[in-house]
Amino acid sequence: MLESTLDPRTNVSWMFRPVPIDWLVVYRLAFGGVMSWYAWTFIQSGTVKQFYEVPLFHLPYDGFRWVRLIDLPLQIDGEVYEFITLQYVCLLITGLMIMAGLFYRLAAITFALCFTHIFLIDRCYYQNHYYLVSLLALQLPFLPANRAFSIDALLFPGKATAFVPAWTLWLIRFQIGVPYFFGGIAKLNADWIRGQPMRMAMADKIDMPFVGGLWLTEEWCVQCIVWGGLLFDLLVVPGLLWKRTRMLAYGCALAFHLTNSQMWTIGIFPWLMILATTVYFEPDWPRRALSRVTRDSFTTDSPQNWFTPGHRRQVTIAAVLGMFVTWQCLMPFRHLVTTGNPNWDEYSHYFSWHMLLRAKECGLRVYATDPATTRSGVVDLRSYLTARQLSVVARDPRMIHQLCRYVAQDLSGKGFPDVEIRALALVSLNGRKAQLLIDPTVNLAAVPVENVYPSYIVPLHEPYRHDAWDCPLAEWEQHLDLELPPQMQLSQTSNTPASVRRTITFNTRVEER
Repeated sequence: MLESTLDPRTNVSWMFRPVPIDWLVVYRLAFGGVMSWYAWTFIQSGTVKQFYEVPLFHLPYDGFRWVRLIDLPLQIDGEVYEFITLQYVCLLITGLMIMAGLFYRLAAITFALCFTHIFLIDRCYYQNHYYLVSLLALQLPFLPANRAFSIDALLFPGKATAFVPAWTLWLIRFQIGVPYFFGGIAKLNADWIRGQPMRMAMADKIDMPFVGGLWLTEEWCVQCIVWGGLLFDLLVVPGLLWKRTRMLAYGCALAFHLTNSQMWTIGIFPWLMILATTVYFEPDWPRRALSRVTRDSFTTDSPQNWFTPGHRRQVTIAAVLGMFVTWQCLMPFRHLVTTGNPNWDEYSHYFSWHMLLRAKECGLRVYATDPATTRSGVVDLRSYLTARQLSVVARDPRMIHQLCRYVAQDLSGKGFPDVEIRALALVSLNGRKAQLLIDPTVNLAAVPVENVYPSYIVPLHEPYRHDAWDCPLAEWEQHLDLELPPQMQLSQTSNTPASVRRTITFNTRVEER
């Protein structure tokens, strides 16, 4: 009887077969709980203020420069709250509502809009797991996750059901599998396979509690991590999909994420993935697990009156999902058709699941020149960006460009029109000898911000090194053969304070981004 309700005219009818909703209930509880915890920790720790209220300038993503921090302070009971703080409070509340299944659709839409807006405000805070959460949040309103074990199911019993269409399960399986698989594809990288930047990262972890020690720097350990990480990312999803290897694969995933939670500063990501990866189990696994614990038999009635959409709607839903999946599969490969090396120029790094692939040590100094008097000086970047922002800006040439344009605009408003801005940006990638990242002769203030590959980026030419280039950052300029324009050749008697004349340096080691 069930089969007869599936339209035989289309080969997508399998997407609309009923599967138990149990998996989706657990997924809803996990997502809402983890994201409420995330919002609470950001509010309670003061991170919201540090990231969004303190900075004077935010650096948006390409194509999303229209996204801005909402400057709308609100007064509540005599206290003034910035709108961004209220957005995080909204994330906390809607996360709890999603978890409880209370006015689920409204809560899911509100959460998705708030989180995605916050995510797009400043790419200095880009993390792959924030991108993943945005994708999952935007999908959440389309999932009937409140049809069982929810307050909505109690309030509106007519909408309660024990089944959901199969496409919901496979959509979430696909989305959770994307960071694993494409993270593995990205590791098919010459530097990674030869041991960098993991060799440098392990040298920084020798003092780590419990597992720290010089053994982390042994070559056999480095190679085990390199090849183990590569094979895990590529094979864990097939392992989870095959019933015979599912528990072994999930055990490996559990160990992997618990280890990452201790080794890297990646917040909620390990816990979200540990819980979300359960979508690869059988759809009714929570019912089976509960049955084993209570020794009671829990059965699911057959969906005698299961509703399936008509042929046209099935095809429309399948087409939309197909386009979404295709886009997700193509985005990580865009560096193959663009110029440059994403680990060096960061041009196609974002939204590509490039994780743990680059360690950068950066030095940045920005010069301002008044063309009317030809006088130059060093800009104190600390008056424009926070240390957290600068640590990211210093390694990304297009962020440096955005910063220089902002500095020029600010100086113009202070009585220095048509000021020229140049940058001395030195970067050491994965232990290579440092080199210029940006052409120092280019007046970045005169270059418009565009979505094309910038001509001012200096290509990576320093060769790979097995042992990292060991030179104190403050001495880089003494060891590099730099040909700088006259505007950058300031005398030590310059009126610029010595603390500012020195290269503003930021060490950026391996981190999940």
